[in-house]
Amino acid sequence: MAHVTRLLMAGLLTAAILAPSRSAAQETTQQSRFIDKASTARMKGSADAPVMVYEIADFQCPFCARFAIDVFPQIDSAYVKTGKVQWVFVNLPVPSHLNAWIASEAAMCAGAVADRFWVMHDRLFVAGKEWTASTDAGSVMSRYAKDAGLPMDAWNACVASDRLAPLILQDVIFGSRVTGTPTFIVNNEQTIVGVKTFEEWRQILDTALKKK
Repeated sequence: MAHVTRLLMAGLLTAAILAPSRSAAQETTQQSRFIDKASTARMKGSADAPVMVYEIADFQCPFCARFAIDVFPQIDSAYVKTGKVQWVFVNLPVPSHLNAWIASEAAMCAGAVADRFWVMHDRLFVAGKEWTASTDAGSVMSRYAKDAGLPMDAWNACVASDRLAPLILQDVIFGSRVTGTPTFIVNNEQTIVGVKTFEEWRQILDTALKKK
């Protein structure tokens, strides 16, 4: 009987020791899935598209805003939605742009909690003057999140805890190779710097597609 008791006690102690590890492992797995969801949400277009473009941009960059508003909708319509190009947004919040990091978190969290990265992306660029000059940009972006129909508890928790900071830091490391924003990398072969017209982009993308 004493032997059985010792075995039971050993089992309970083992369970007590392992429980935190399992909990930690579960948290790690959940965080990994959350980051994967955020990363996937900022990809637009078919994963099978023959051409991939990385856009390295800063939400507070006026040239990035000009591209997002005037040029990208045409690229999206002609190449992304038609399955020819997959577009990936890479965050490079410049330190001198005081609200750029907050904007990156706002957009990435929108993608993670509701797959609405691009909804927040568009709103941030269109309404740039409102939040870039604000002394309380977080409140402004919270209003944008609410307007976008995001689950606010989840979005607020994501932003407040800097939950996607590791992913944004990965973006920054990836983007450290560039000298300015926006910069575009086409199929890891060609680098485009600055704002180009849609006609220029048509030539760039058509040439890339012909190589496939």
